[in-house]
Amino acid sequence: MTVTHTVDGAGEGVHSGFRLALDRRFIVLVCTTAVPVTLQSLMSSSRTIVDALFVSHLGTDEIAAIGYSSRVIFIVIMAMLGTANGGAVIVAQFWGSGSVQKARQATALTVVIAGAIAVVICTVCFVWAREIMAVGTENPRLISLGTEYIRTVIPMIIPFAVISVLAASLRSLGQAKTAMNLALIGLFLHVALAYGLVFGNWGMPELRLAGAAWATVISTYAECLLFIVYLYGRRHPMAFRIRDLRDDIGNGILQKIWRVGLPVSLGSMSWAIGIFFYSIIVGRAGTQELAVLSMINPIEDTAVAFANGVATAAAVLIGNSIGGGADEERTWSMSKALLIWSTAVAAVCSLLLLLTSFWVGKIYGDIDGETIGVARDTAVVLAFVFIFRMTCMTLQNGLLRAGGDTVYILRADLACQWLIAIPLTFMAALVWDLPFPIVFVAINSEEIVKAVISGYRVYRRKWVQRLVETVTR
Repeated sequence: MTVTHTVDGAGEGVHSGFRLALDRRFIVLVCTTAVPVTLQSLMSSSRTIVDALFVSHLGTDEIAAIGYSSRVIFIVIMAMLGTANGGAVIVAQFWGSGSVQKARQATALTVVIAGAIAVVICTVCFVWAREIMAVGTENPRLISLGTEYIRTVIPMIIPFAVISVLAASLRSLGQAKTAMNLALIGLFLHVALAYGLVFGNWGMPELRLAGAAWATVISTYAECLLFIVYLYGRRHPMAFRIRDLRDDIGNGILQKIWRVGLPVSLGSMSWAIGIFFYSIIVGRAGTQELAVLSMINPIEDTAVAFANGVATAAAVLIGNSIGGGADEERTWSMSKALLIWSTAVAAVCSLLLLLTSFWVGKIYGDIDGETIGVARDTAVVLAFVFIFRMTCMTLQNGLLRAGGDTVYILRADLACQWLIAIPLTFMAALVWDLPFPIVFVAINSEEIVKAVISGYRVYRRKWVQRLVETVTR
């Protein structure tokens, strides 16, 4: 049974988004996708947290270097995720329509596209790693540390591209738990390797900052191999072959992926580049500010994992619903129910973030007291702005993306970030010399604006686009 059919059954007789949000079968459906995706995202962000915790024992320069260089890696990761999620929109609608073969073909083509982009990006980052670091800081030690880290860790982007596409396809089929279990193995391997390679434990060489990079590379390749063994060992419907790629070109799937996936990939990459610019601005403001941003990022990523779980559940359920031919009223009721759940989860996450601010000093015990104080105040700000962040993710990455409204998302991301948030952050940090917690508000101003305008976009109900044909079963 597909996700679409189960949703249709759960939604029979339900015309209110609030009533649907409380429907037991609907809650089960949301949790079936959201919980595994959240746990998988938590495991991914846990790698960043583990690296930050281990590296924080090496000194302020080291954590500042890994924080800045990780933003470089974040750009390429978002490019891969954008490509994967763009392809997953097509996979979800094909799966909802009953076309298993075309869903597999879309997966195959997306893997090839993401892999090709990953190879190009890997080459560029390896060759120009020092120049990339020099953009954000004039500190020669930070440049040296960051260059070593980038050149060591960047090969991980190739297997990560494959993992991202395969995991997104599995989620589109309602099989998020499988991707979560494989990611869990990768996480355990990463933690063990990082502990050994950063400090020289368990007979491993003491590589310090480079050890964290090697742990990421080895664990990512191992996780990719696990995905491949699972799909082909189980003869999974998404285990594509060469003929699937050949058939892709002739049946119009490439055009569909290009139409939907390209704006998603460009939007994700441009947004990540904007995040990189924030790091440049903060790095120019001072090493302490960059260290604080590096300390807050793992905490923020943990909260975003919950937002990503709800947004992904929304994308899968709405995408399957549209692909399965559900009427607009039912899709709209489901959208409202998902927004209700998003708001509830955002409120809980904001409260937990507020409580986390009291524990920053214990998490980063080896960092000086002044930096800890700034980080604590920034965590409080994060707690208040996070509700806008999560609402925006559900609206854009969940509902609008599933409806194929990806060109709007690209425009909103570009406008809100590059015309509002980046100039405001520049003024706050480098012109007005405001305290970093206020600079952090400027960084998040784009999420506040996007939550408002995207909410209006969803409310107008003109974003639902059916991109595939129904297959009679």
